This record gives sequence, C-alpha cells and structure tokens, in this order.
Amino acid sequence: MEDVDRISDLPDSILTHILSFLSTKEAVGTSILSSRWRYIFTLVPNLHFDLVDYLCHKNLESCILHIKSFISFVDKPLSLHETSLDRFHLKCREMVHGPRVYSWISTAVRRGVKHLDISISPDQFTSPGIMFTCRSLTTLKLDFTCSVLDVPGGVPFPNLKTLSQSSSEYADLLINVKWSSSMDKGLEILLSSSPELEKLACHQEVLSKLPEKVAYCLLSKLKVMEILGFRNDKDVIEKAKYILKNVEALQKLTIRTLSNISKAKKLKMSEVLLGSPRESKHCCILIF
Repeated sequence: MEDVDRISDLPDSILTHILSFLSTKEAVGTSILSSRWRYIFTLVPNLHFDLVDYLCHKNLESCILHIKSFISFVDKPLSLHETSLDRFHLKCREMVHGPRVYSWISTAVRRGVKHLDISISPDQFTSPGIMFTCRSLTTLKLDFTCSVLDVPGGVPFPNLKTLSQSSSEYADLLINVKWSSSMDKGLEILLSSSPELEKLACHQEVLSKLPEKVAYCLLSKLKVMEILGFRNDKDVIEKAKYILKNVEALQKLTIRTLSNISKAKKLKMSEVLLGSPRESKHCCILIF
C-alpha cells in the first residue's frame, strides 16, 4: 500500500500551529520537505534567534563564518514573513553590527509584534526609536548596553503590561554602573507612557535615577516589581518604601541583591521593608 502524506494535506493554520512548537531553526528547516512546506514557516507568529546556537570557539575564522550564517538565518524568515508577529526574541551579544540589529527590530515592529525580547551588546549601540513606537507591545524586555535610550515623547504604550530592563547579565561583576542622562530620560518617558503596566523589573541604578513623580503612573495597575543588582542603596530603599506605601495593586516585591551583600544586611533590609506601611494588604516581599 502506497504511503499517503496526510499531514501535508492539513490547512495552513494547523501546520502553522504545529510548527509553533518547534524552534525557529527547526521550523525554517521544514521548508526543504516539499513544495507544500516551502513557505509554511513564514506564517509562524513566534521567532526566536540566539547567536549562541551558531557560535563555535575553535578559532576566529570559524566564528566569523558562523556569525555570517546566523545573520543569513535571521534575514531569511524576516524578509519572507508577512503575517503579524506575536513574539520576537533576539539574542546576539557580540560581533553583530548595530545597523543590522536595527533592521531586524524595525521589521518586527512593522509586523505589530506583541512580545519583544532583545538581548544585545553591539558597540556604541543607540536603541532604535521605532522600537518605542509599537503600540501593540504588551511585553518589552531589554537587556543591552547602550549609550542612548531613544524614547520619543508623546508616544503612548496603551497595552504594555510587562517591562523588564537590565544593563548586563553580569551584574554581580559590576562595581560602578554608569547611566547617561539620555538613558535616564528615556526610561522615565517609557514608564510615564505605560499606564497599564503590571510587571516591572529594573536594575537598582535605574530606580535610583528616576524622579519620584514617575511612580505616580505605576500606582493603579502595578502588581509585580523586581529590583535587580541591589547594593543596599538608601535612596532605592526609600523608593521601595514609597511604592509599598502607595501601590494598592502590588502583589509581590522582589529584591535581588549582589552576591557580596551579607546576610546581616539582607536581614536588616527585610526588617526595614517589612516594617514599612503597605497599601496592599496582600503584598509579599522577597529578598535574595
């Protein structure tokens, strides 16, 4: 009896749903199965690109070839993708030039992406302004080193519910994190333009730089807050106390300290915060 390919006879919507459970690399790989599958991967609403999957550490020449392969891999599905994007995750922490990264992010924004997760560290990186004009965003996670956070004023983020910002995945090794005034202003605008924000994770340096007035935009909806890289800064403690006192919807406040913070200091911090007035009767405080 001759084998029948019944899977390929399924409608595009079902095939796309099946591919959504695969990695982007695997989904793109299905394009060689047959002419029926050639462009099905372009309908998948989730794209995940990680340079680590392509790197080898044998020698510089091999690494360069693998990076070129990664760039081509990202270019292909983005250039062919025509439907709206639900999730776009990009992680390339080395050796990819800023203009190329800008074009990838811009394409995701034009596709109306809802969940944007960017982890990059190109030299002299300035965040592309188009990233902050995407009204469809519900989740924005940023992990990169840049000199300017280019957030245009007057642009609302009506659907943004989760904002996560960190300066480095190696925060424990940082002694003096420097933030430019343009970074501070950009984050201030971003927070003030997000009235629906429910989850916020940011480095302690960000919180200490922000003026207290920004907290007012968080009062009505913020449920979860996480402070990263905490170094027992008095000003940040006061900001945390202010948020506890005023944010009625807050359910959880998490403080992640640097590894060199002693247990005694953590205990003292706990006593201060647990003894502070809380508007929310159900808020728990976690210190690590």
